[in-house]
Amino acid sequence: MRAAAAVLGAVTASALACGDDSAGPPAQGDRGAGVGALGGSATTRALARTRLDERPAGELAWVAHATRLAPGESIAHRHELSFVYARQGSHFLRAAGRRRILGEGEGAALEADLPHRHEAGGDSSTFWEIRLAASGSQPRGAAPAGRVFESEPLEGIPAPARVSFVEVTVPPRGGRTTVHTHPGPEFIYELSGRIEYQNAIIGTRRLGPGGAEGIPPDTAVQKRNPFARPATFLSFFLVDPDLPFAPGASF
Repeated sequence: MRAAAAVLGAVTASALACGDDSAGPPAQGDRGAGVGALGGSATTRALARTRLDERPAGELAWVAHATRLAPGESIAHRHELSFVYARQGSHFLRAAGRRRILGEGEGAALEADLPHRHEAGGDSSTFWEIRLAASGSQPRGAAPAGRVFESEPLEGIPAPARVSFVEVTVPPRGGRTTVHTHPGPEFIYELSGRIEYQNAIIGTRRLGPGGAEGIPPDTAVQKRNPFARPATFLSFFLVDPDLPFAPGASF
């Protein structure tokens, strides 16, 4: 499965889950924790994690939109299961009686249909909402937002599923992940730098900022960085919580 991406021009685990308290790496031997290291020299930073007990009906994709809030501005709405990503500036997120402050580059998970409010954190704030939703859909009840990316329809979503949002950095001049698979679909979106991306379906492609790809379950994949600068991408996973997260594989 190849993911389609458009570069921006302009649940049940807990109601509001952020990377600092819900998405850390698993303890050694914890097969179901979801976001273990991808091996090799790549480093991972867990941004957020939640759980999907029942698969929503219909064809689903990761659909991401960006919204900019001026100081004092806010948006209140509800929608599908999603991740929130503070792209520029700090971001205030209110849900289920909790108020979380997301610093730039931090994330949170929101369960489906949870009422929540986005607020600019002092200065203006740009945040992304990445929803598990129908292709082409807009967040309900929100001001018009610019599309950042949209995956192709996701294949093989398990139920239940561990749902994870991870930032991966591959060091320059030979950095790489291991060759591995996942027990569910993965989608990646390149933030900075360049990588050579290889999976068992499409072969090898070069991804730069705004590049995106996806794989169905049990597909061998590797990310390599032969270039002079580090490369960072976002990964989104829907995996079987009872299976190893990233078992070794070969092409």
